[in-house]
Amino acid sequence: MFKKLGLVLMSTVMLLGMALGSASAARTVYVQVDGKNVSFPDAKPYVESNRVLIPVRFVSESLGAKVDYKKETVGKRVSRTVYVTLGDKNISLEVNSKKVLVDGSIVTLDVPARVKQDRVFVPLRFVSEALGATVEWKSSQSLVSISTGKAVTDPDPVPSDDNMYSTDFQWKAGYTELAKELFVDNMKVENGKLTFTLPQGAKAQYYAEDGASTDLTPGKNYTYPIGKGNGFVSFAKVYPGRAEQEGYSVALDSSFNEDLAALFGNVNEAIVVTSSGHTAAPLSEVQKLAQNLK
Repeated sequence: MFKKLGLVLMSTVMLLGMALGSASAARTVYVQVDGKNVSFPDAKPYVESNRVLIPVRFVSESLGAKVDYKKETVGKRVSRTVYVTLGDKNISLEVNSKKVLVDGSIVTLDVPARVKQDRVFVPLRFVSEALGATVEWKSSQSLVSISTGKAVTDPDPVPSDDNMYSTDFQWKAGYTELAKELFVDNMKVENGKLTFTLPQGAKAQYYAEDGASTDLTPGKNYTYPIGKGNGFVSFAKVYPGRAEQEGYSVALDSSFNEDLAALFGNVNEAIVVTSSGHTAAPLSEVQKLAQNLK
């Protein structure tokens, strides 16, 4: 009963944290190459005109290709071109153009290359097949399965559609001040306990497994045990004059609710959940990712 209460409680807290933001998030698209999940550390795949667009670098490199990017200014015109090379295969894509050069021949795309979140996106099927791979779309799992012909003996699990969390952890673009204050040189884990200082300007509450809550005070140090039977800490920061806020929950029990247990039940550490899209990851992984936010 407590686990189901925890699922409802954490869901409610995270939704309250997003009250100033969007009502819903786009469905996550997963990508595998030869049965192995492709990680997208910042910009994520999305669907446009019934085509899955992906950051070209991550999938291309997962296929073994080399990716180069060049930006040139001629007069008032700025051109940005991506070059993908794999063996004797060569692809040249210019941003915002449907025309692509593949091994010396021009190919026309249904959707042009785009720039989003400082990443160049291209139709996934095109770049994969141009590099000699085959592509299958599995709608029930929102999974793009790419095969190079290798035998798949130990495929990675694909998150279930009914899990409220995704393991594809991502920061909310433009809202990372709290992340840097929390996860860079602040949170420490020692002897099975989590210690941190609540940053000034942030709000936080500790929620026990039974739902009882305690407000935390900015500038003070706090220590909580990690492990089964412990609750979670919810953090939020409001940006004056902006429409949304930044928020995280740190689950002290990796099996705090049923959905977290399905993904992290065998992980013996705190789990960080974002309020934007409910993506989650172990604290140690989030701390490493936060180093790149400096």
